[in-house]
Amino acid sequence: MDSTEIRKRFINYFTDILKDRDLQHVEVRSSSLVPENHPTLLFTNSGMVQFTPYFLGKKDPVEDFGSKRLCSVQKVIRTGDLDKIGKSKYHLTFFEMLGSWSIGDYGKKVAVELAFDLLTNKEYGFELDPEKFIPTVFAGSNEAQCDYETIEAWKSVGIPPEKISKLPASENWWAPGGPKAQGPCGPCTEVLYDRGPQYGPEEETPGLTENPRYLEIWNAGVFMQYNRKSDGTLEELEIQSVDTGAGFERFAVLKQGVDSIYETDLFIPIIQKIKELQKESDSIDLDFEREDIQQAIRRSADHIKAATFVTAERVYPSSKDQGYVLRRLLRRVFNDFSFKLAINPEKAKEVVPVVTEIYREQYPEIDEVDHITDVFNEELKRYLSITKQAKHVIKRNYVYKKKDTIDAFDIYQSTGASLDTINKIAEELDMQVNATDFDQRVKEHREKSKEGAKEKFKGGLKGDDEKQRKMHTATHLLHQALRMTLGEHVHQTGSNITPERLRFDFSHPEKVTQEQLQAVEKIVNDKIQEELPVNVVKLPKEEAEKTGALHFFKEKYGDTVTVYYIGNSLDDAFSKEFCGGPHVKNTKEIGKFKIIKETSVGKGVRRIKAVVE
Repeated sequence: MDSTEIRKRFINYFTDILKDRDLQHVEVRSSSLVPENHPTLLFTNSGMVQFTPYFLGKKDPVEDFGSKRLCSVQKVIRTGDLDKIGKSKYHLTFFEMLGSWSIGDYGKKVAVELAFDLLTNKEYGFELDPEKFIPTVFAGSNEAQCDYETIEAWKSVGIPPEKISKLPASENWWAPGGPKAQGPCGPCTEVLYDRGPQYGPEEETPGLTENPRYLEIWNAGVFMQYNRKSDGTLEELEIQSVDTGAGFERFAVLKQGVDSIYETDLFIPIIQKIKELQKESDSIDLDFEREDIQQAIRRSADHIKAATFVTAERVYPSSKDQGYVLRRLLRRVFNDFSFKLAINPEKAKEVVPVVTEIYREQYPEIDEVDHITDVFNEELKRYLSITKQAKHVIKRNYVYKKKDTIDAFDIYQSTGASLDTINKIAEELDMQVNATDFDQRVKEHREKSKEGAKEKFKGGLKGDDEKQRKMHTATHLLHQALRMTLGEHVHQTGSNITPERLRFDFSHPEKVTQEQLQAVEKIVNDKIQEELPVNVVKLPKEEAEKTGALHFFKEKYGDTVTVYYIGNSLDDAFSKEFCGGPHVKNTKEIGKFKIIKETSVGKGVRRIKAVVE
């Protein structure tokens, strides 16, 4: 069964087959990989993320989707297992979740019945052998009791009680950010598929280890019974819901009769392309049967796929948040191409069209090969420069001085090279690396740098608060004027204010023309001359979001936010943003606004410097 048919069967079951049982679900398209205003997530890591407000009763699924029963195929990024990628046959960075939801509709018994039916039915389901099912359930903890109801549900569809594996909260309690994370949560039941002794030894309690014999194929029910509050305590949700999620690629392993995710039709073309690039290179011929070479190929295939999807979301490589993850993925690919596979890292971009060909029908937004390869190219330039510098410093400070162990933090601090890159260079030079407390030292280094920058920034503003207020309010006018002129894709990525000028960084894929800059400047000055009042209001975050006030995913907000708006009322304000201030009371206080420079500060990010007179 090919991957397209697997997706089709899953969605068809919930949207069509269940019609006759009055259990029809509505299909919802995959949300973005970058969740909006989620307090704990950089990336969408499950199908349920976009439905969180519905579990909490803050939004009505019937009003928004026409049903309390939903299903979807969701694109997902998880980065917690990066070091397992390539080594494990089943761990991925980017993957898809097949999911279904009951929001205040059916409960545990029906969820188990539907899971069993879809997995086993030979006409419209996945034709799997129920004799090989090992359901897992929550064994109970000091917070919640054992999930006896789900145990009875599995017994009712014919699963013998001795085949039901009771597991602790670490395995069978689920929340988007981990078992103790804030938000909707509850016990879950997963279906393990026993593939036989050829894959691993039999276990008394399957599910506690990563034994490849027991392949997890479906979290057949996360039962959203609770909400974990900010103080860590649980409260029962008014709306009891069911969230299911199946790893699409693991279904493909079973239905395509292979041993690894990398042998499915979702990876074979990508891996084949990487092998072709190696054979075309002028370097040595590699033995593709060697385990370390296979790992490097699998890792590169995974990371290129993930980086392609992340880049298509208009994320750009940077030193923080989503951009840092993208940078790390790309640099790990460049490392493997350069040091392990003997492929020119410039060739990595040639794998992108293979990825988009596999996925463009399901995710049309990924069909942007030119944009994605441009981002790859820009990051490669930075990588090559840093790698060259790191090699130079290592040779100067270690090789020539007969030192055989490299201090990883020393190289990071002086060149910016990642630990991955330092390790690869060390391997090439047959040297050791001391990475003791590397992550902690990097964190402390960044915090010191931030504090230094903060002090410098504050020092430049002392005694000049009035000018700061003028400049700050001018940035809000500028932000809105840019969105009106260039489009609503524009959003602030950074700003800096001194007594002499304001600096405003924003997302935009190309140089802003002189005509566009003049139009922006005119809009700002027109609003200054209109003498608009600048007002402030504190609102619950949900209410503030509904006003249309600008706010972006990189910021973390509390339950109550401050909104500054420029205009007579919040409804018809020219500009409104989540902001802590300070600002002038009226735009007439700003004076004349003038743009003095527009430049690029990286792929997809522009910078404007301006003054007020």
